[in-house]
Amino acid sequence: MRRVALRARLLRPHRLRQFHSFGRNSIVHRPVWLYGPDRISVGDDVMILTGAWLSVERPAWERPGPALHIGDRVGVRAWCTLSAADSVIIEDDVVLASGVTVVDSNHTWRNGHPNVLYNPLDTAPVRIGAGTWVGERSVVLAGADIGAGCLIGAHSVVSGVIPDHSVAVGAPARVVGNTDHLRPPPSR
Repeated sequence: MRRVALRARLLRPHRLRQFHSFGRNSIVHRPVWLYGPDRISVGDDVMILTGAWLSVERPAWERPGPALHIGDRVGVRAWCTLSAADSVIIEDDVVLASGVTVVDSNHTWRNGHPNVLYNPLDTAPVRIGAGTWVGERSVVLAGADIGAGCLIGAHSVVSGVIPDHSVAVGAPARVVGNTDHLRPPPSR
């Protein structure tokens, strides 16, 4: 970790020029793909580990401001994919486990080309609420709105609304409980 932190300090001037905004003590360690970084905002004390795919796709380039917003104290484990063609908001204190994919677009065959890469995208904003933990190899799809303080189980696929403080699992993800019993009682 000391090497990662040292490398982050040395790269900080570059990251400040590269990203729309780049917070204090934040680390983006050896991404495998970085596309449209001037449309990505990274908050304070963020750690994005090796192998991340951070991408703002061309449809979002015409819109004002960042299309991919990563809040403060967000942790992104290795080999995660974050792709915004419309808007992806990851609020403060979110943790994404290894191999999580967050994407706000779907390919289509609408123009009749047999290769989906040459057809238009359908997009819908994605939000992951403050304090949410998204489990290993889960997928968050276009239009997903995950509330605050949620737990998304490993290998889940989220495409709809998950209320605050929910535990959701499966493909498609369904609410099976809440996180109330997992939080410490209020201090007196």
